[in-house]
Amino acid sequence: MNAGSKTLLDTTIKEWAKFAADRDKMTAAAAEVAAAAKKVIQEDLAYLKTQNIDVECDNPDALKVLGGVIHIDPIVDAVFPNVKSSVVLKCGEANRAILINPNMSISAGGVVMSFEQLRKAIPDPFATNAADFVRDAFLFVARSGKDAAK
Repeated sequence: MNAGSKTLLDTTIKEWAKFAADRDKMTAAAAEVAAAAKKVIQEDLAYLKTQNIDVECDNPDALKVLGGVIHIDPIVDAVFPNVKSSVVLKCGEANRAILINPNMSISAGGVVMSFEQLRKAIPDPFATNAADFVRDAFLFVARSGKDAAK
């Protein structure tokens, strides 16, 4: 192998290693953001339950409002050389996406916050965005009269 070939392959290996590290970092971040979203939405549903609304909120992995299943899914789109991650909140037609930017900032409801802020404590805009999603999910299920699990 000549020096030019070796340099070319070494550069490719470095690019791949960077991609793999970014993919792992963004996958972990998406899982943490999803866990934070589940926690906040579970608290929102617990509040609705105190108001005699039909919700299920005992298990953060099985959240429902009026029978509609709430999905909170970390999504990582990793196609070399780019990595994009987000957390998708869905209940029927109610949808939100929390974007995790490459610089580890988080966009939730148009407000940008740092990942470190979210790790320390749930920022108010993050909690408000989650409550807005819960309201939309509730209204969708209430208006449609359908089980939003489908």
